Amino acid sequence: MSTNWQCPYCHHHMVITGQNYSSTIVQLNGRSVRGQRPALNVTSISCANEKCKELTIEVRLGSWDAGGRNGPHIVQGSTTLERRLLPEATLLALPKEIPDEVQQTYREAKLIAPISGRASAAMARRCLQGIVRDFWDIPANKRGNLGAELNYIKERIDPGLWDDIQAVRSVGDIGAHMEKNVNEVVDVSPREAGILIQLIETLFQDWYIQRAKRQQTSNSLREVLKDKRSQQKAAKQRSTGETDQSDTPQIEENGQPGLTA
Repeated sequence: MSTNWQCPYCHHHMVITGQNYSSTIVQLNGRSVRGQRPALNVTSISCANEKCKELTIEVRLGSWDAGGRNGPHIVQGSTTLERRLLPEATLLALPKEIPDEVQQTYREAKLIAPISGRASAAMARRCLQGIVRDFWDIPANKRGNLGAELNYIKERIDPGLWDDIQAVRSVGDIGAHMEKNVNEVVDVSPREAGILIQLIETLFQDWYIQRAKRQQTSNSLREVLKDKRSQQKAAKQRSTGETDQSDTPQIEENGQPGLTA
């Protein structure tokens, strides 16, 4: 086989070949309601990037068939479950400036999304509040209610982004709080939870990571300016030294100043 693929660990693009790909059918017991030929299809891919070389493992549950030119396989359309075992989630590489609690909450929101969209939405909301408090340095007397904290920084946020943030807050509220009637369930699907997490990742990118890049650029510019000023100072000193030498009277062997013709 030959398929384009992107590693979920290092984001390296590569072509999958028989050397870095494997697929195995694991037959399961056929006496359940899953049918007579249930099976797991386990696939694994090794990253070709020498700096990564990580292993990605995915499983699919469905009905298997021994026919076909590729041997045993999961029948198309019979898949009832898909999971990626490794890595557990594709996480952004976050700068160390982001508080550990915010990073951990983000990780939990991502990991729980395939299992419970509501729980993931609640964690995304919690992560959003942590980001807002830390990045915008919300004063202690303004902290408490996320809505009030957001209103405190509203004028400093792009209107479009403001609307997206409010959406994360609102859907997160659904995941975090029960309805008055406990028999009423407002669900949040894993796909919808994934959209909320994408907004959290956008905030990481637009706020923290861009700030870190700006700081790195600023530091580099300061180093360039410092170096150029040092070079300029050295050039002036050389120029001054040459002038002083030409203006210094010549001393003859008898120790008396010489005369210039």
